[in-house]
Amino acid sequence: MKGIVKALHRPSVACLVISLVVLGAVLGVRAQGWLQLAELTIYDHFVQSNSEPDSTDERIAIVGMTEDDLEKYGFPIDDERMAQVLTGLDAQEPAAIGLDMYRDLPEPRDRSKYPALEAAFKKLPRVIAIQRVGYVKPPPALADQPDRICANNLEKDFSVDGYYRRGPLAIERDVPEPLYSLSLALTLKYLELHEVDVELVEVVGRPEAPLFRLGKTVFPRLTSNAGGYVGLDVHDYEYLVDFRAPRRFRVQDARGQLARDTPYDFSFGDVIEGRLPPGALKGKIVFVGTVMQSIKDSNPTPIDDNLRGMHQHVMMTHQLLEAAIKGVKPRTWWPEWAEVAWIAVATLLGGALGLMFRSPWKLAPALALLLAGIGFGGALMFQHGTWMLVAAPGLGGFISATLVTSFIAYLEKSERGEMHSLFSKHVSPKVVEALWAGREQFLDGGRLKPQRLTATVLFTDLKGFSTTSEKMDPTTLMEWMNEYMNGVARHVDLNHGIINKFIGDAIMAVFGVPIARTREEEMDADAVNAVTCALAMRTAIAALNETWRARDLPTTAMRIGIYTGALVAGSFGSEDRLEFTVLGDTVNTAARLEAAGKDAAADPRTAECTILIGDSTAQRLRGRFETQLLGPISLKGKADKIVVHSVIGTAQDAAVPAA
Repeated sequence: MKGIVKALHRPSVACLVISLVVLGAVLGVRAQGWLQLAELTIYDHFVQSNSEPDSTDERIAIVGMTEDDLEKYGFPIDDERMAQVLTGLDAQEPAAIGLDMYRDLPEPRDRSKYPALEAAFKKLPRVIAIQRVGYVKPPPALADQPDRICANNLEKDFSVDGYYRRGPLAIERDVPEPLYSLSLALTLKYLELHEVDVELVEVVGRPEAPLFRLGKTVFPRLTSNAGGYVGLDVHDYEYLVDFRAPRRFRVQDARGQLARDTPYDFSFGDVIEGRLPPGALKGKIVFVGTVMQSIKDSNPTPIDDNLRGMHQHVMMTHQLLEAAIKGVKPRTWWPEWAEVAWIAVATLLGGALGLMFRSPWKLAPALALLLAGIGFGGALMFQHGTWMLVAAPGLGGFISATLVTSFIAYLEKSERGEMHSLFSKHVSPKVVEALWAGREQFLDGGRLKPQRLTATVLFTDLKGFSTTSEKMDPTTLMEWMNEYMNGVARHVDLNHGIINKFIGDAIMAVFGVPIARTREEEMDADAVNAVTCALAMRTAIAALNETWRARDLPTTAMRIGIYTGALVAGSFGSEDRLEFTVLGDTVNTAARLEAAGKDAAADPRTAECTILIGDSTAQRLRGRFETQLLGPISLKGKADKIVVHSVIGTAQDAAVPAA
C-alpha cells in the first residue's frame, strides 16, 4: 500500500492511474446507457448538417389526399374512389405504386363499393399494398399475392427520446417469413425495370441473417450497440436513415415554371378529375397517401419534429435508390473494440493535457481544442459515412484532464509545503523557489531524492560550555545562548549556506546544498563562503564578549572546523518527521577538525575563535585567505592523518602591518 501511495506522488503515474479510472467509469456509464441521449443528440445534429432540405428526387412522386380532397370525397375515401385513383395512376405507367393507406376493411363498411377496389388490386400489378405487422392486416383482395404486400412499420427509439432514426429493410418479427418494408418493395420494383442486380448475401457464421446487396452496395444490419446505441431492441433488418432527400416536391407548369411548392406532387383530385399531365409519372415510384394536416400522421425525426410517415418512407426509398444506382454507402459504425479504444485514446489524451498544462488557465484552451477536435473528427467521419462516438470520448477527456490537473495541484501544494518545511529555516526563499521550480528532479514521493555531491561542511562549538553553563541559572543561560546564536548563526545565511542543525551549543552548517554544484568554480565559491562565514563568526563572538563583559556575564571562545568533500544529501527520518541532512565522511571530518581546535597552537589572532580547515578546503581558497599550515594531524576516529590549516584572516588583512 505504501508503495502505491508513493507511486501516486509521481505525476506521470498519477496521470495514468486517474485516466484509467476515468476510462473505467466512462465505459461503465456508457454501458448503463446513460450517454445514449447525448450521443443521439449529437448524431441528430450531424444528420441535420448533412441534410438537403430543398432537394428533390425525380424518380419519386407523391400523390396525396389534401384538405380539398377531404372536403370533396370524405375520409376515409370510399373504395370506388380509391380504385379510380389507383387506375388513373397506373395509366401513367409508373414503375410502382405504393399505397400507404390501410385498406384491410371495406369503405364504407357495407362493402357495396369494395368490388371495384378488389378488381383494381387484382388487375394492377404495379400496386403494392401495406400492412402494419402486429396491428393492421393487408387488403383481403391480395391474400393470394403475398409478393405485393409489404410492411410500413417504423421503429422509434422508445428507450431514449421517442425519435425515429432507423429504417427497416425487412420485418422479421411476428411474421412467418421476412416481410419487405414499403421502401424496399418499391425500390426493388424500380431496380427490376432498370436491370440493377439485387441479391441476398450470406454472412459468414450467420446464415440465418443474410444481407441485402442493392447494385454494389451491401446494407449492414443495425446492431443493439451500434454507434451511440446501448441495448437497442433490434429484431428486424434495420439500417440508419440519412434523411437527406427529398423533402419538398415541386410541380411545374407546361412552360417549365414552378407552379407550386408543396409536400406532394399531385392530389387525389388531380387524378380523379383528370388533371394529371400526360407522362408526368411515367417510370416513377408513386407514393399514395394522406398529406392533410387534419389527419395525424407525423413523427419526430432528427430533421423535423413533425415529419409525415409517408415522407419518411419516401426518404428511405431515396436512400435505397442512391445506394443501388450511385453506390452511396449506408451509414456504418465502429466495432465495439474500436469504440472502446477511441474512448481510451481521448481519455488518456485528456489526462496527458492535464499533466502538461497543470494550471487551469493553461489547461482550459488546450482542453477546448481537444473537445473541438473530437467534435470535428466526429463530424468529418459522419460526412464520410461512419458514426463515431463523440460524447463518451469527450466526457472521458474532459474529466481525466480536470482530475489530473486537480490532483497534481494537490500534490504540488503538498510537496511545496514539504519542501518549505524542509528548507524554509535553512535557506533563503529564493533557494526554496529554485528547488520548487526543479521539484521533479529533487522530490520523490514527498522526500528529497538522495544525491551525491561535493559541498563544504562547517561545525562550531563553544569552549568550556559545560563549565560556563553550570555557573548560570537556567533563564540567564537561555538568554545568553540565544544572544550567542543570534549573533553568529545569521552569518551562515548571509554567506549562502544553510544551518543543517543545532546540537546544543554547536552549529552544523553546509555550503553547496541542496542544489548540487556542477562546476569547480561553484565548489570553490562554497569553500570561500564557508571560511568567510567562519571569520564573520569570529568577529561576532569578539563583539559579544565585549557586551557580556560590560554586563558582567561570562565570556567564551569558539572552535570551528571546515572540510570540503563528497557527501550524500537528502531527507532523513520517519514518515511522520523528516529532516534535510547530509551524510558521509566529509561531515565526520569537519566535526573532528572542530574538536581538534582544543589542541591547536595558541595564536593571539585566533584566541577567541580557532578555525581549522582541511587541505581539500584550503586548495579551493585560491590564496584569498591567510592560513597557517599545522601539518598532518591525526584526528579522532580517523585512521590516516590529514593535512590541516589554521585560518588567520583574509589575505587583505595579512597585507596590513601589525600595529
